[in-house]
Amino acid sequence: MAVLDFKEIPEAHIATSEQDQFELFAREFLSNLGYKILSGPDRGADGGKDLVVEEKRVGVGGETCIRWLVSCKHKAHSGKSVSPQDESNIRDRVESNKSHGFIGFYSTLPSSGLAKVLKGLREKSEVQVFDNEKIERELLHSSDGMRLAGRFFPNSIERWKTENPKPAKIFSEDPKLDCEYCGKDLLNPANNGIIVIWSKIREDYEKPEEIEHIYWSCKGHCDQVLSAREREEGLIDGWEDIPDVMMPIVFIRWVLSPLNEIHAGTKYSDEAFKKLKEFILNVYPYVARHVTSQEKERIKSLMEIPSYLGGLGY
Repeated sequence: MAVLDFKEIPEAHIATSEQDQFELFAREFLSNLGYKILSGPDRGADGGKDLVVEEKRVGVGGETCIRWLVSCKHKAHSGKSVSPQDESNIRDRVESNKSHGFIGFYSTLPSSGLAKVLKGLREKSEVQVFDNEKIERELLHSSDGMRLAGRFFPNSIERWKTENPKPAKIFSEDPKLDCEYCGKDLLNPANNGIIVIWSKIREDYEKPEEIEHIYWSCKGHCDQVLSAREREEGLIDGWEDIPDVMMPIVFIRWVLSPLNEIHAGTKYSDEAFKKLKEFILNVYPYVARHVTSQEKERIKSLMEIPSYLGGLGY
């Protein structure tokens, strides 16, 4: 699914104070890629070009400068492809502007007819096409590209950041939770694994609960090996998926739970209490953000599960 909605950039053929935005975006985009802008957008007769840019190529034989004619076509609002009629006389335009190649900068796709024209043009000139997907890919793969996208696609980038949250930069070091058994980082590249809390089996419920060990691990084999060790000590476990704890609403509940337990007299061993604090500190940067739509659905399902079974319901 596309991240950027090119309709955020105003239409080019409607006379407003912002009809030049797509050409200005093309200028900033190409400049960000390293092209030198020789001629920028203006509202006069453009001679069949919107921009002229220069690319420097360094090779064994020295430095070569390639001059590109850039043609911008913003058809996202209509959803139509760019046709040969939209790009007439490309070769003549390239030659009249003393250029070596042609760049089509489009918010949609070139039609099959235009694709054939460009294929024939490649026999005598260099040709590049930046369509909506290629533009998006270039923007989203770097921090500079993300900043540029935020200028021209503010709503799209805000939605994308909400659905693809990054940990907040709160501490000097990046958050890290290593599996107790295999040492794999459970937070990078993807959040996974479980946190397990082991307590002594209570025979006398008038005595406070005692938490002995807390660790986090991969699901499956790592958890099974560690669980067998803890059960040999006569302990009983409670666990939670780490991605669930990272959801803001669940995190609040999860932090309040041990506070309520301590208030009620539950005892934590020094090692368990240290682990609890370490876990909270490393998960918190992932919590300081908006809730994704997928997490909203997950919260709904957790609300249907009673709290005594690990859910959020009553």
